[in-house]
Amino acid sequence: MMKNFLTFLTGLILAIVMVFGGFATTNVFAANDASKYISGAKFLVALHGQDENDEEILMALYERPDGNEVAYINDGHSHVYQSYTAQNATYNGIGSVEKYTVDEFVVNFFMLDGTPFLITDDGRLYACEYMTADAVKQIQSYD
Repeated sequence: MMKNFLTFLTGLILAIVMVFGGFATTNVFAANDASKYISGAKFLVALHGQDENDEEILMALYERPDGNEVAYINDGHSHVYQSYTAQNATYNGIGSVEKYTVDEFVVNFFMLDGTPFLITDDGRLYACEYMTADAVKQIQSYD
């Protein structure tokens, strides 16, 4: 009798595992929201920078098929996809810069001795390196 009960219990457990473990539906969610904002967009350029306090910034620029330009900004804690404007400007103490305005965030790009830099309007300076589209995609996959 005990043998029959153990056989029945084992069969029941296996059936439950098969139904709920093996045949259960799986919900698949997008790994990140990059596809929502930059799907089909042309990658233009990306910079990864670090300031003197080891704070990081990643700024990648894209041109969407509809002609709109989108920036991806990641500060290591959060990220945003937002339209941006670019214009030539002058930054006090530096000279000519490319000024990028992303909503209320303003960052200025310039080169110094072959090194790209970003400086925010509040004076935070990031020494940067260029990144490839594939490297940016890898980071976006973690968002």
